[in-house]
Amino acid sequence: MRLSAGFLLRFFALAAALFALWSFGGAGDLYARAVIAATNPLMYVVSGFWVDDVRPKVGGLDLYVRSINSPAALGPNDLVPMQPREQFSGIIPFLALVGATTSLPWRRRLRAAAIGLAALFVFHMGLMLIGPYMTGMPQARLGLIWMRRINRAIDVLYAFYGLVGYAALPFLLWWVLTRTRGVTGDQ
Repeated sequence: MRLSAGFLLRFFALAAALFALWSFGGAGDLYARAVIAATNPLMYVVSGFWVDDVRPKVGGLDLYVRSINSPAALGPNDLVPMQPREQFSGIIPFLALVGATTSLPWRRRLRAAAIGLAALFVFHMGLMLIGPYMTGMPQARLGLIWMRRINRAIDVLYAFYGLVGYAALPFLLWWVLTRTRGVTGDQ
């Protein structure tokens, strides 16, 4: 398939509609809550922390983490410095690209969308797993040298996840799932 003006128009129209649904219709916050619910048990096993409170605000959701050793009241140190609505918004270009690819039958596009959404969901769960480490609380227990090492690793992981998950992964998934025969079950 070659890109055309029609493809670009369909892509931008779908992206605009999906962005409105994501940001103003509440789909982004609903998706974030689903990722948090799926990740919380694994987060506890990995770090000893879990998302204890999710507070909605105009710009998205504020996430507060807690451990067994946390004080009863949540404070500003418990706030995870990321906004899931923004971090997970790579779903928008992915779905817009799949929807704009009219050279494929609907069945194949739906299958590609389902596989891609599942892959993005797992990727977003990985991003949530590093959330407690972004507060600095888990590594603070380990001493200064290990705290610095872990903080450097978290900075690299977060930048990687942000760049790949937001920019590259949606486009790569679209390319692979709509260009490769057999990936989505069609022969």
